[in-house]
Amino acid sequence: MNDLRICYLPSQWRRLDEAARLASVCVVIDVIRATSTIVAALAHGATGVRPVAGVEEAAALKSADPTLLLAGERGGQALPGFDLGNSPREMTPERVGGRGLILTTTNGTQALAACQGARAVVTTSFLNLRATADRLKELGPPWLILCAGFEGEFGLDDAIVAGALAEELGVDDPFESLYQSVRGDLAATLLGSQAGQELVKIGLEADVPYCAERDRFALVPTVGPDGVLRAT
Repeated sequence: MNDLRICYLPSQWRRLDEAARLASVCVVIDVIRATSTIVAALAHGATGVRPVAGVEEAAALKSADPTLLLAGERGGQALPGFDLGNSPREMTPERVGGRGLILTTTNGTQALAACQGARAVVTTSFLNLRATADRLKELGPPWLILCAGFEGEFGLDDAIVAGALAEELGVDDPFESLYQSVRGDLAATLLGSQAGQELVKIGLEADVPYCAERDRFALVPTVGPDGVLRAT
């Protein structure tokens, strides 16, 4: 297996043979917005983020432990009865400091659910890209980048982050050239993606420049044995 493989949709991960999945460090990307939200929450004091695929599962976990904050969205919109949406700008120290979160989203937490069985699972975004590359080098290859995509389709925004991570790792990949061609204005490029345009429709486009910031945080969200993402 090559040092780096990129799956542009969770369905591609599922088609890999079991040996490839078990051997890989899996890096999940959903830059707009789940993996940006996760790293922002942990950087601002959240004790952990439990990603779950379904709304009912998230609600059940909240019922079992009311001290947890319930966060998430469907179609970009915050869910009724939830404490928080899926905006990294919401994840302030005042709101999440010292609290555990349950997070369910349209695309990102579905990708995290898909990559069970990997040697290790981490999340990345532009906000923590360099820290992720450093951690991957510590863990060693093979590395597998899993892009969340957009509602089951290829997502340009996640592919650009994948290309940027390939560059940080020193591994040639076609999307590295794509990243290099747009790196001068990442915010505009992300805003023009399908995921970015969906945020424009619902008035949350201010999240995009935040998600486009490079290396704001020097931590790597890592899935523990209990399925909770914690800062490492």
